[in-house]
Order: sequence, then structure tokens, then C-alpha cells
Amino acid sequence: MSKKSRRPIEQIYSRVGPVYNFIYGKVLFNEGRRTAIDLLEIESGNRVLEVGVGTGLTLPIYPSDCEVIGIDLSKSMLEEAEDLIRKQHIENSTVQVMNANRLEFSDNHFDRVLGNLFISATSNPVGALNEMKRVCKPGGHLVLMNHFRSKNRLVAKVEALIGPLAKQIGFDSALDLQELLTAANLKVKCTRKVNLFDMWTAVSMVNEKEEV
Repeated sequence: MSKKSRRPIEQIYSRVGPVYNFIYGKVLFNEGRRTAIDLLEIESGNRVLEVGVGTGLTLPIYPSDCEVIGIDLSKSMLEEAEDLIRKQHIENSTVQVMNANRLEFSDNHFDRVLGNLFISATSNPVGALNEMKRVCKPGGHLVLMNHFRSKNRLVAKVEALIGPLAKQIGFDSALDLQELLTAANLKVKCTRKVNLFDMWTAVSMVNEKEEV
């Protein structure tokens, strides 16, 4: 694949790959990953989908008595996730290349769905969240762990200023959580500020769609 034909996420990862796992795992986001999994309230035997699984840094944290499928657009990231699964003998997890806006699963397939550090990097966050709802069972838990627009006016202005630059490297720095959830007809169950300077948010919701 030529550099010009690579997806933006592949181009970004080709530059930051050597330090990605260190920074995104131990330095910045490990707390958020653990909190997000706590908010999923996983029960024994649950089927879990993780959207934006990346290099699989979250996979070792899941309880061993649930089934986990992780999806991501980046083939190179998923190759590292598969390597992690083999090295750590993670028997309950598999990963697949898939677009979050076109999930290749049937309705109500999962008990729990996690969107991990991806919702502001997708071209259609509302569409992706609606897909997460679709594949999640009625009454199932949905969790997002991501950076959202700050409620602090000064910080929000800074986020707006850096917005064009952020979009050039693949994410929306000023995605509004409440606007996103309203558009997807979801209500907050619980939120927790996580990671460095509490600049990220883990938010849980119950999928209140009707039984089909």
C-alpha cells in the first residue's frame, strides 16, 4: 500500500507506532480503559464488542469469563493486537477489521459495547453510536471513553482554535458529548473524568431501545 493510498489512521500510526503502546497504555490512557471496563458492568458469559480496539491494550483487562470481539479500521494496529493475544494467551478475545459506521453484526448481538478513544476520530460519530446501539441488546450497557468538548469556556475556546489542526491528524477536538447523545437518543447513566488532568471522560448509558 503506497503512502498516498493509506487511510489517515494508517498514516498516523505509521509515524507514532513505536511509542503508541507506551504513551496510550501506561502514560495517558490506562486509567480510562480500566474505568470504562468497570462501567460496562460485565457479567459472566456476556458477549462484548469493543469499537476502536487499536493494538489491543484493553483486551488483557476484561474478565476472563466473557467473550470479547474488538474491531478497528487499522490493519497494522490489529496485527499488534493479535500478537498481544498470542503472547498473553488471551483466550476470550478476537479482533477484526471493520468500519464502526457499518458494523457487520446482527441486531442485538452483544450484551455490552465499548467505544474506546474512537468516537471523535470517526467521520460520522452519530452514525457510529447508532450502530453501537443497534448491535447492543435492549437493556445492555454502552460506554464511551473519549475526549469531549470542555464545559470550561476558556478551555473550550482553545479546543475550537486547535480544531482545524486536530482534524488534519484525524480527530475532532471539540466534539460535544451532550449533543452527540441527544442525536443518538441516549441518556447518561454515569460519567467519570479520567486520565491526565481529567481531560477525558468515561460515560455509560443503558440501551433503552424497545425489544424486537
